[in-house]
Amino acid sequence: MRKYIFIGLLALVMAALTGCKEDAPKCKFHTETLDLTVVSADWQFDDNALQFYYHFDLPEITRSVYDYGNWTICREFNKGNKNAYQVALPMSCFMTDTLTSGEVAYYTQHIDYRLGEGYVEVQLTNSDYMYVYDKGKIVNPEDMFFRLQLMY
Repeated sequence: MRKYIFIGLLALVMAALTGCKEDAPKCKFHTETLDLTVVSADWQFDDNALQFYYHFDLPEITRSVYDYGNWTICREFNKGNKNAYQVALPMSCFMTDTLTSGEVAYYTQHIDYRLGEGYVEVQLTNSDYMYVYDKGKIVNPEDMFFRLQLMY
């Protein structure tokens, strides 16, 4: 019986030690979800890195959020429908393209991001730099929807 009393008291002491201290700022926990859209025409192409990118200016990512927060970014498919779903970045999709010769080319489309204070940049790279061309110009990727979940 003493063993159980000791364990109970030990649990209470540990709970008190891990809680907020009265002289410390109040414990806080915040979450925020940002819906981010890239319209096809807005994708930019980096001729040096040979990849598409889009830069979002996000004042919600403050120095404090950057230093102490956590985040996830997902691509959302079927946005606004009951069968909508999300895939966490980075994500890779296995793609095919039929060449003018009739042959099928297989490649991987990789979507990733980088995050800094005040911004997120989404990057889309096709393996083997397999991009669709129309009249000698690279065709932009389709519209894409992303969700950024901030926890701080």
